[in-house]
Amino acid sequence: MDDENTTTPCIAIELSPKISEEALSWFIDRVKSDRHNHGSRMDVSRKETNAGNKLLIITASDLRLRVGAEIFGLNKLHSDGNMRNFSVSEQNEFVNYKDDNFITDCESLYIIKTELDSLRAADEAHVPGHPDIRLYPGKSILRKLTSSKLIANVLCLHDASKLDKLGARWYKDMSVLLQPIDEIRNYFGDSIAIYFTFLAYYTKALIPLVALTLLFTLVSDEWEELFNYCVFAVVNVVWATVFLEMWKRKSVEVAYEFGSFQKREWEDPRSGYHGPIGLNPITGKQEPSYPAWKRRSRICFVTFPCVAMCVSSAVWIMFYYFEWDSDFARRYNNDPAVSSKIIRNLPSVAYSCIVLVANMFYRILAQKLTDQENHRLESSYQNHLILKLVLTLRNLFIVQIIVSQTLESVFPYWQYHRRLSSKRVEKESSGVLSQAEADLKRDVYSGTFDDYLEMWLQFGYVVLFSSVFPMAAVWAFLNNVVEMKSDAFKLCTSFRRPFCFPTTNIGTWQFALEFIAYLGVVTNCALLFQSPTLRKWFYDAYPEASALDLLLLFFVVEHTLLLVRALASSWIPNVPERIQMKMASVKYKAQQALKRKRAASLKPNELEEKLFEWQRASSEDS
Repeated sequence: MDDENTTTPCIAIELSPKISEEALSWFIDRVKSDRHNHGSRMDVSRKETNAGNKLLIITASDLRLRVGAEIFGLNKLHSDGNMRNFSVSEQNEFVNYKDDNFITDCESLYIIKTELDSLRAADEAHVPGHPDIRLYPGKSILRKLTSSKLIANVLCLHDASKLDKLGARWYKDMSVLLQPIDEIRNYFGDSIAIYFTFLAYYTKALIPLVALTLLFTLVSDEWEELFNYCVFAVVNVVWATVFLEMWKRKSVEVAYEFGSFQKREWEDPRSGYHGPIGLNPITGKQEPSYPAWKRRSRICFVTFPCVAMCVSSAVWIMFYYFEWDSDFARRYNNDPAVSSKIIRNLPSVAYSCIVLVANMFYRILAQKLTDQENHRLESSYQNHLILKLVLTLRNLFIVQIIVSQTLESVFPYWQYHRRLSSKRVEKESSGVLSQAEADLKRDVYSGTFDDYLEMWLQFGYVVLFSSVFPMAAVWAFLNNVVEMKSDAFKLCTSFRRPFCFPTTNIGTWQFALEFIAYLGVVTNCALLFQSPTLRKWFYDAYPEASALDLLLLFFVVEHTLLLVRALASSWIPNVPERIQMKMASVKYKAQQALKRKRAASLKPNELEEKLFEWQRASSEDS
């Protein structure tokens, strides 16, 4: 491997100075050993950077990667046009199977990382050379060495030439809504590609709302007209429903093209999953086991009380802020002095700081609680973590958007130029930096949570309040245009290459968005019936009506819109017919292949008897 231009997908492990040579040799032997000896059969090379960092570079041959693709059930495009589980013995039946990049970079890194995570302690009582670091059967070796500070970093190395080509087609390209999704997926993996697919799809879906807003702005001078309220309330409900249902279909299409559709049941356990070693009843593989009742008990008696206490605290702080802000408004609003205006804003500043600090604390707590729940699948772990965070972060609307935009747009740009100047200085003194050394100086990518959170908060603004603030859709559209470029820029220039793993959809964020959409029905109806214009019209049209009659009308309209939303959701199928036909074709051909295999294994007289049985059964059925 060339230190300057990485062409082979590989994972670098930075070693801690305190790791013993005995422990290092033991770990390398486990990585190189085959599965019968509890190893992963990977290639390992020891290197040292210009800065003195000791590294292990983990790679795998093309044949080893293809075997891994079969072991982990990766889907590839078959010659019949369908996505099928790859098999080495039948690889000549897959499209482009002779290509060097048949196993993509992201799939290669996923296989290598998953194999490393699958290294489990067998009969070792402790890490060799470190008797104080105990091992238990089934414990992840890589995770234990990392938590014990014997391994400093584990990272996927960037490929400088491929990254430059991707950046030229991505954040440097002048097109606004077109994203090179296939190239993003091949380099960064499914989760990043699905996020940018969602971002582009959501931004395009905002165009009708933007057009309607601009049209009403040009032809109407007063947004508080009853007609405008009614139009935007209905449009919000219909738009949110159609968008979310169509996105479900789009995500299925994308997952099928990526080969991750309906793959969750075969997902391998995450590295943090621990328990006694047992056999998976579906795959027959050895893996840790953990009783479901223990996980449920932790959720009920530990997680739920902690989350409930945090949510209650967040609500109490919010109401206290409202009271504090009202008190300062009464005291200082009428005082023209500059100092009074500054003091007037102290509650808002203090609340913003409290929210940010509480957010940092709660994220750490949520992660620890989710770790203790010991979820087997990475997707399940992420969904439970997101659900905990969403419950309390709903109060961060304005603060979160302002802070995240600053950190995502301005800070990465400043870091990028600082890193460039640092590289120029080091090139003059010590030559060109190696890829591993350059990647170690990059920031760790924390995942797509903050990006999805920002989109969720923004979606809440558009759906909940755009009937009274219609420009929300316009600002959301402009923000997303900037977001696509800034997110692409920071991934290519500021962050380490994230680990890849198969992703089917946006996970729990779909539920969070649908919750906002349902809440939008109630909010828009409430805003509509709070309008003085509607109230005046109602009492003018029905002079004998009371406030109770207006309330009943509110419930009728609200439930009618909820019914319309439910009917629209049931009318639009989640899985496109094209994908249904492809999946049915794969299932049918698999059944036919199984029948042929069974028939081939029968002796001639047994086969003849079977044919007579099938013929008799067919005649009886007719």
